[in-house]
Amino acid sequence: MYWWPSLCVFLCVASAQGEVLDRIAVTVGKQIIAESDLIRDLRVNAFIDRKPVDLNPMARQASAVRLVDGFLMLREASDSHLELAEPGDAERLLAEEKSKFASEAEYRKSLADYHITEMALGEHLLNGYKALRFTDLRFGPGIQVSDEDVQKYYETLAANWRKGGRVSIPTFEQSRDQVEKLLIGERTMKALDDWLVMQRESNAIRYREAAFK
Repeated sequence: MYWWPSLCVFLCVASAQGEVLDRIAVTVGKQIIAESDLIRDLRVNAFIDRKPVDLNPMARQASAVRLVDGFLMLREASDSHLELAEPGDAERLLAEEKSKFASEAEYRKSLADYHITEMALGEHLLNGYKALRFTDLRFGPGIQVSDEDVQKYYETLAANWRKGGRVSIPTFEQSRDQVEKLLIGERTMKALDDWLVMQRESNAIRYREAAFK
């Protein structure tokens, strides 16, 4: 799970004593992503996955890439006038996440343990949903698969299942609809990945080394 920060401008701020409160981690043109955005992203991801928080340099780098990709997708959605969410989606997603806890008290304690706010969690969940919507709306309509494509994909899946020791393997006819959805999903993600590569190359993206130590 992942997402980008609130898209506002962050600056390197220092207290009167010279203590750095926040600093720039990445710039995408004039857009700025702060170090605090990386940390928040990693903490919320850890909360959702129920894993320890990992703030090491490699984790921060991975977070930075996710946030940059998120910004690029959000900007494209805005430019293309894509509606990625409806009123009530944020509340629904937050309610679904809360339902995974035995009680309100347990949920609140977990938020506190991970040092995140409910607002940060809700924004993260909504933006993750928007990423999926963007992918489907932007690239899904252009994905076409033939019967031959689906048949070949099924054969590859079936071969892998047999190698993995699976005993009960559905026939092509039994699994055709599911296999077709898997193939379309795979090709849609490939189209997104290719698009992101081009966007990263065509945008002035600068990573500030100090934020990844």
